[in-house]
Amino acid sequence: MERFLASLKKTPLGEGIVHHQIIPARPAQFDRLSFPLPGMLSQALEQKGLHRFYSHQVEALEAIHQGRHTIVATPTASGKTLIYFLACLEQLLVDPASKALFLFPIKALEQDQRKAMEEWASLFTAGPQGLSAIYDGDTSPSDRKKIRQKPPPIVISNPDMLHLGLLPFHETWKEFFKNLRWVVIDEAHTYKGILGSHVVQIIRRLRRICGLYGSDPRFILCSATIARPDHFSQALTGMPFQVVESNGFPSPAKHFLFINPDISPAVVASRLFSHCLAKGKKSILFTQGRRQTELIHRWVEQMAPALKGRISSYRAGFLPEERRVIERKLSSGELLGVISTSALELGIDIGSLDVCILVGYPGSIINTWQRGGRVGRSQQESVIFFVAQPDALDQYFIRHPENFFERGFETAVVDPNNSPILKAHLVCAAAELPLAVNDPYFDRERCAAEIKDLEKEGKLLLSAKGGHWISTRKNPHRDVNIRSVGESFTILLGKKGKVIGTLDRLRAFRECHPG
Repeated sequence: MERFLASLKKTPLGEGIVHHQIIPARPAQFDRLSFPLPGMLSQALEQKGLHRFYSHQVEALEAIHQGRHTIVATPTASGKTLIYFLACLEQLLVDPASKALFLFPIKALEQDQRKAMEEWASLFTAGPQGLSAIYDGDTSPSDRKKIRQKPPPIVISNPDMLHLGLLPFHETWKEFFKNLRWVVIDEAHTYKGILGSHVVQIIRRLRRICGLYGSDPRFILCSATIARPDHFSQALTGMPFQVVESNGFPSPAKHFLFINPDISPAVVASRLFSHCLAKGKKSILFTQGRRQTELIHRWVEQMAPALKGRISSYRAGFLPEERRVIERKLSSGELLGVISTSALELGIDIGSLDVCILVGYPGSIINTWQRGGRVGRSQQESVIFFVAQPDALDQYFIRHPENFFERGFETAVVDPNNSPILKAHLVCAAAELPLAVNDPYFDRERCAAEIKDLEKEGKLLLSAKGGHWISTRKNPHRDVNIRSVGESFTILLGKKGKVIGTLDRLRAFRECHPG
């Protein structure tokens, strides 16, 4: 990598480099579990070449084994997935009736994790769905019916589907909730702001329904980029957590270069992307939006026609089957590079990449390191290029790079008492199960103002005996969008109306209007 960077600095592309930071390699630290894993699980680990655990994996597994809610806050590609896999698989071997719920913020991660989980399926006598099944908006109606009728040991979903598809119909999921032992929330740092405040209420409702059926699942949270994980996990779930953040995973050296171009940053990034691919460096380029993603994709193919078919754009709005094809080609090596919005920022397995190019500062330290974490996952040195834009924040970091590297992750903020969000979920909770005056999950005193407002609005009714509130609507969940404002729109191409993607209301009027 040093030879590649030295040669790059001699080219016109190297003229804009203003800073080169080397993040040193970190050695591995191992440890041993104080308790034995089931024999079948130990044998499976041996067969996979996993002969010992990193220190943070041991610390997390020990806490989980003791029944503690646990948050693992270690860097990208540090083996967090194996921790909750082993915890759930151990429980399944001890109690085959037990269930687990895996929640991911995006559908691509669901597909990735199911593929990894099914590699362990030979340990179990699984039903028709296998060891795990995905239950989300892309799941066909026939498959949804099969999963509901006989849930597999592990259901993989997202907060949206938990809110819309599981909790409102909990009677049909009775056996699943009754035997639910683990709830895994991966990429937990994404649940901040409005989305996070919605997820707080969804988790309250989940725990409430579990309580109805006599279960009390343990929670496992994971994040590579989060500040104050103890405070955040408690705010998100309402429960205290054991924090695991001392990392034992080895990390190769990583190079971080700041570039201040004297022409369009997008043009410079396109040329840099082409150069890296020409030198045999598999690369990912992150942009600030969909339009820039498609423009850079087009420019690169015009600069280097030989790359046509070997690179791809990737963004939200692609149809599910299109996303799957791109992810598969990246993982297999058929694609040499990808130009993406933040859609590939999270921990999707897209194979071994060498170079990450950021067109502009991503807006936070968290997002920067999440994107930078896509490279160097195969224990090889990697490089991150930050191509600055002419705005004030980018230029501040260009002039003060030391300030960038001194900064820690931003605090992910959620508001468990956001009144409009709380009101929306109180109605949902009352539709799922009448809201008792002494409800342990929605405290009467804390929710008094919201309940009073909902009574005035005719959305909640107090029972004749005054013991509980009921929703005036059977399924109010559909009116609660936890991610965006308003409905989504389908994008149609030309007079034939070919479906080419989807957009939410905010983006539709900004990016897809005629003209």
